[in-house]
Amino acid sequence: MTYEKVMAHIQETWPSLIRENKTDIGTLIGLPYPYVVPSARTMFQEMYYWDSYFISLGLIGTEHESHIANMAENMAYLLERFGVMPNASRYYFLSRSQPPFFTQQIRLAYLFKHGDIRWLERMIDLAAREQETVWYGTAHPHWRRVHRGLSRYYDINVLDVLASCESGWDHSTRCDDRWLDHLPVDLNSILYVRELDLAWGYDLLGKPETANLWRERAEERAETMQELMWDADDGFFFDYDYKNERRTRSAPSLAGFYPLWAGIAKPEQAAEIVERWLPNFEFTGGLVTTLESRKERQWAFPNGWAPLQWIVTEGLQRYGFIEDANRLRTKWCDICAEEFALTGALWEKYNVVEPHHKTEEGLYGQVEGFGWTNSVFVDFVRKLDQTGRE
Repeated sequence: MTYEKVMAHIQETWPSLIRENKTDIGTLIGLPYPYVVPSARTMFQEMYYWDSYFISLGLIGTEHESHIANMAENMAYLLERFGVMPNASRYYFLSRSQPPFFTQQIRLAYLFKHGDIRWLERMIDLAAREQETVWYGTAHPHWRRVHRGLSRYYDINVLDVLASCESGWDHSTRCDDRWLDHLPVDLNSILYVRELDLAWGYDLLGKPETANLWRERAEERAETMQELMWDADDGFFFDYDYKNERRTRSAPSLAGFYPLWAGIAKPEQAAEIVERWLPNFEFTGGLVTTLESRKERQWAFPNGWAPLQWIVTEGLQRYGFIEDANRLRTKWCDICAEEFALTGALWEKYNVVEPHHKTEEGLYGQVEGFGWTNSVFVDFVRKLDQTGRE
C-alpha cells in the first residue's frame, strides 16, 4: 500500500492545527508561543500535555518544527505560572496533569536549540521541580507518591474518574475503576524515563553528582516496579493495587508494554511478553488497547490509539524485535490509509479489530484530525522507509 496521499494530506493539515493566543480568553489560558492542537474542529482547541510530545514527532524535518521548542516553552510557562503542567491549557484542567512527557519534549527540542546550555539548564531545573513537587508529591494537591516510592495518577477533587483522566486513558477497563488505589505501570515507567532524562541533562550541565542522584532514583524505581508489577506466572507487567497489595491481573492492557519502551524490562521478560502477550493484543489494524470491552470505554477493546502503537513499537525495537515492530507499524499505517481513502480524514482512534467498523465512541464520539495520529503515521512511515519498506 502506498502512503503518499496521506503524507501529503498531513503536511497540508498542519497550518490548520496551529494556534496562537498570548492572553487569557475566558477559560483558555494564554501562552507565549504558538502551539499545535489535536484537531481543526470545535473540540480540542487548547494545548495538551502528552499530545504535544506525540504531535512533535511528526513536525521533525518540516517547516513547522520550530513548534517543538515552542511547545516546550509553553509547558515551562505553565509550570512557572501554576506550579503544574495541567491536562491542557484551560483553567478547568488545572485540577490535574497528564502523562508527564516534559523531559522527552525537552530532549526533542534541544536537538533544534544548537547546544544552548542556558536554555537546557532552565528547562531541566523546571522539570526537576515538577518531578519533586508534582509527581513526588505526598500531600494534597499533589498527593501522588503513595507507596514504596511509586506514584499514582491524581486529581485535586480526589475522584477516581478524574484520576483516570490524568492518565490520558479516559476511560478504560484498567484499575477496576479505582484509579486512586493503583500504582499505574505506565506512569511509573514515564517517571523512570524522566529520572534518566534529568540525569542526561545534568550531565550535559556539568553536574555529575546531581545526575547520579537521578540515576539512583531511577534504579530504585525500576527495582520496585520489578517487585510489585512484574508477574512471573503470567509473564506480564500489571498495574499494582497498593491498597490490597496485589497486581490487577484481571485487566491486562498495553500499559504493560511501557517497561519495554522505558528499558525497565529484562531481556527475558521482553521476550516472554512478545511470545505470550503480543499475539493477544495484535489484530488486523494494529494493537488493541485492552483485552476487555465495556460500554463507553474508548481506551479499551476494540480501539487502537496512535500513542500506544508508538510506545509499544519503540519498546519492541529497543529489545531487538524489529520485525514485530515494523509489522505493527505497517498495520497501523494501512488502517489509517484505508480509512483516509474512505473518509478523506485521519481520526483520533480506530477499531483495529474490525477495520471500517464503528469504534467504541466513549463520551464524545469520534474526532477528525488528528494531531497524534498524523505524527505517528509520519514517524512510522519514516522508520519503515529506513528499513526498506517495499
